[in-house]
Amino acid sequence: MFLIFKLLQAARMWRCRRSGPKTARRHTVAVEQLDHRQLLSVNFTGNVPVDFPATEQPGVVTFNSSNTPGIQHPIIPPTLQPLIPVSGFDLSEIRVSYDAVTDTLSIGLNQPPANPSNPSSGSVIAGDADDNGNAGTVNPAVSLAAPGFTEFYALGGAETMATFLDFTGTGIPQIVAGFSNVPPSPTLTDPMPQKPYQVALAIPNISNPHGVPTFGTPLPAFTGNVYLNNSALHPNLEFNIDHFSQLYLSETGKALTPTSVIGIGGFAGSPDDIGISDAFFPENTLTLSQATVPPANPIPSPPIEINPHEHRIIDTGHRDLVRVSIFGTSGFPVSDINPSTVELDGVHAIANITRKVRRNEFPFATYVFVADQLNLPAGLTTATLTGKTKSGVSFESQKDVLNIPNSARVFGRLKKYMGNASFYEALAKYEARHPSSVVSVNNTPVTAVSRNPAARGAAQIRVDYTPAVSSAAKAAREADKVKVRPVVSIKRSTAALERTNVPVRLRHSLDHFLS
Repeated sequence: MFLIFKLLQAARMWRCRRSGPKTARRHTVAVEQLDHRQLLSVNFTGNVPVDFPATEQPGVVTFNSSNTPGIQHPIIPPTLQPLIPVSGFDLSEIRVSYDAVTDTLSIGLNQPPANPSNPSSGSVIAGDADDNGNAGTVNPAVSLAAPGFTEFYALGGAETMATFLDFTGTGIPQIVAGFSNVPPSPTLTDPMPQKPYQVALAIPNISNPHGVPTFGTPLPAFTGNVYLNNSALHPNLEFNIDHFSQLYLSETGKALTPTSVIGIGGFAGSPDDIGISDAFFPENTLTLSQATVPPANPIPSPPIEINPHEHRIIDTGHRDLVRVSIFGTSGFPVSDINPSTVELDGVHAIANITRKVRRNEFPFATYVFVADQLNLPAGLTTATLTGKTKSGVSFESQKDVLNIPNSARVFGRLKKYMGNASFYEALAKYEARHPSSVVSVNNTPVTAVSRNPAARGAAQIRVDYTPAVSSAAKAAREADKVKVRPVVSIKRSTAALERTNVPVRLRHSLDHFLS
C-alpha cells in the first residue's frame, strides 16, 4: 500500500514541460499606509498608567499627591461646578522614565478621572477644559453660563501644558518641555497653524523663581516625539526629550550619571476657560537610576578561549604572550569590536588579528597580552575579558585558566613541549625575522635581549622569555642596550611559525591554531 501511495503522489506532482520558460505567478502585496503622526507616537498610546507602569521599578518614577505636597488643582467656580466635573488642565500625576540605550527621557502627564464619582473611569482629555469629551468644543450650557468660554484643539491658542526640569538642585528650572502659552504666528499658507511641542530653555518667574517658568529659546536638537490625541480612549499627553545626557551636560557642565538628581514639576492652564484657575505641580526630585529602564538584553558574552595551544596554562611570572581568541556569532560579529577597548583583567592588548577558518561561518579575533602584566593569583583562576563594540556596547566573557608562574622551569611535559627551554624556539625564530612583532602596549623599554645569536641589524632588538637573574650592575649594563619599538600588526601571511621538534599532536594543534 505504501508503494502505491508513493506512485500516486508522484503522478499528482508530475507536470508536462512547456517549450517556453515558465512565467512566475505574480502575487499582490498589500502595503499598509501609515500616518506619519502614528510613526512619531509609536512609543506612546496616550494612556500614562499603561505606558509608564508604576510596578516597573527601577524604570518608572511616579509623582502624585501621595509624595508631592502642595499640588494646586484648578478651581472651578460654583456657577460652573454643576456643568464641569473636572478640568482637562488638571494634573494628577507626572511619570518619568529614562532609556540609557537611546538616551531618551520620557514624561507622561496624567489627569484625574473624567467622572469624579467613578474613579475607575478614564482620565479627562488633556486640554478639555469643560470635560465634555472633546478638547476642541464647548458645551452650549457652559457657553451660556460663562460667555466667552473657549477651547482650542491640540492645546492651541494660549493654552499650555508642560513640565519643567531642574538639574542644579536649586529649585529654579533650567529646561521646559511641552506646549507653551504663546500661539504660533499665522502664515500666508496656514492662517491657523498647529502649535508645536517644544523643548526650550526656561525663563524663571522674576517674582517667584520657584513658580511657573516661561518658554525661552527653543532647543530643537533635544525635541523628541509627542503624543496628544483628542480621544477619551487616549486622553493623556506624553512626550520625549532626546539626547538627555547631552542636554544635562550643556546645562550643568557635568556628565550625567546614575546618581544624578533631577527635579521635575509641571503646569497647565488657559486664559480662555473663563473663571477656572490654572494647575501647578511643585518640583519633586528623583535619582536617574530610579527612572532608568533595565537593559532588555544582558551584556553580550561571546565565547572565548585563552591560550588553547598551551592547554589554558598561563605564566604571569614570565614575559610570555597570552593569546585570547574571541569567536564571532550571528549576534556578535568580531569586526564590530573596538580593539583599543579590549582588556584582560584590566590589561590592554598589544596586538590583534582577525581570521576566518574553514567550516566556520563566522570569523574570530585573537588578541595578544603580556603575561607578566596580568595580576592573577597562582593556580586555577578565572580571567575576565572585557571590551566595547564600535557602537559603545560593552561585552564581557570569562574563562578558567591555570596560572603557573615560571611554568617553563617546571619539570614535566610542559617543559618538554617548550623545547626544554624557557623560551619558545619558534617564536624566537619568528622574532629574528620580524623584531617588531612583540612589543609593549605603552612602548616601555624591554628589559632583556633574545638568545638568538644569528640576529642582525634591526633583529638585534629581541625579547628574552627567561626570568632575569643577575646582579644590579649587570642588569644596568643590559638595560643600556634596550630600545623602544612601535606597535605593529601581524599579517596573516606572516603569522605561521616554523615547525619545531615538538610532539606530533601538539604540532598539529599549533598548525591548526595558526592557520
